[in-house]
Amino acid sequence: MYYKLLQWKENHDGDVLVGVDKDSDEDTKKLSRWVINQRSAYKYFMNGDTKHIKDHRIDALNKMGFVWCVADHVFQANVEELKQYHAENEKFDIPVKENKKLAAFVSRVRTAYANKQEGRAQHDLTDEKIEQLDAIGFKWGFKKSRKKTSSTSTAFDYDTQIALLQEFKNEYGHTKVNKLIKEWQKGEGEPSKKEYRRLPVFLTFARKEYISYVEGQPSLIDAEKVKALTDLGVEWKQPPNVPRKNTGGEASRKKKPRIEAPYHEQEFVAAELDVEAALPPLAANLHVPALPSPNIVAPKFDDGQSTMI
Repeated sequence: MYYKLLQWKENHDGDVLVGVDKDSDEDTKKLSRWVINQRSAYKYFMNGDTKHIKDHRIDALNKMGFVWCVADHVFQANVEELKQYHAENEKFDIPVKENKKLAAFVSRVRTAYANKQEGRAQHDLTDEKIEQLDAIGFKWGFKKSRKKTSSTSTAFDYDTQIALLQEFKNEYGHTKVNKLIKEWQKGEGEPSKKEYRRLPVFLTFARKEYISYVEGQPSLIDAEKVKALTDLGVEWKQPPNVPRKNTGGEASRKKKPRIEAPYHEQEFVAAELDVEAALPPLAANLHVPALPSPNIVAPKFDDGQSTMI
């Protein structure tokens, strides 16, 4: 498979990712699976489990430029493309219509950086990646038009959003916003206020902050806000480390309801039980005579013949 990967690289302009789609042939799919297996084995190797891949194979794959982490490879490619864009346009704010993929990359790293500055874990944006973007002069702040719609401002404008959620509940009798959103998207009615369409974003953000709050991490939500939202009927998801109910234990298994038999069947069963209970003493006092021998000579008839039974 190693030499097949070398051949693939030569025939595909240096590509070693070996992407597949529905039209890929079986050989390509097989090669792609092998590449994925090498990445998995390398992760074990880095964690001290060296039985899946050896040093000589790692060295050989490194020489051909093997990609051990696709996410890091994509990041590096985006940084190079962003560097080239900045050299040509002298800006990092990229219109979506101009380059949708690169604009999305810029938005993601800026959002991740803002979250990291506020103390929320961002494992994808490491300090090394931040240094790489700093090296090309990247501007971490959103431009003014983006600040108005950033997740930490509009999405969690708590006082405004909870007042809007209260109005929603007063009008519809519940806080299940997503259910009505789906109906509105199908053309089944319209919201009385267009602002109601933003409530799912607020609730999603609030639930995410609730997880951080419960785990003791920095959060934009506190006990007072949790109580206010709970009183409105907002349901919370528990953190992954909290045991869930009904996980298969004895205490969580539901007992099947006992089905009572009809009255006449109950009488019949009770009668059977009474008979069975009475049989032992009855059998003890009962004298059963011995059975006659099977070789019984039948009485003689007028014809003078006898018959064996």
